[in-house]
Amino acid sequence: MSSKISTSGRITILLGKQQAETGARISPRKLAEKAGVPKDLVYRLDSGTARHVDLDALSRLCAALNCQPQDILVWEAERVQSV
Repeated sequence: MSSKISTSGRITILLGKQQAETGARISPRKLAEKAGVPKDLVYRLDSGTARHVDLDALSRLCAALNCQPQDILVWEAERVQSV
């Protein structure tokens, strides 16, 4: 298994944290509108199927979520399997 960058579930987690802090619920669609990015990008990031991420779009998502890129993009190191 090789190392990779994962985004699966990260948007949902960050939206949940934001709701806990502010009390305001925001949907992935509303997040896309707030950040000025395509809603498909938000859904692909959250499902872990995004193949490419524009850095400007990532920056706008981070600003809307009040987070850092490493909160969305998570490095999953290669796992060594023991025999």
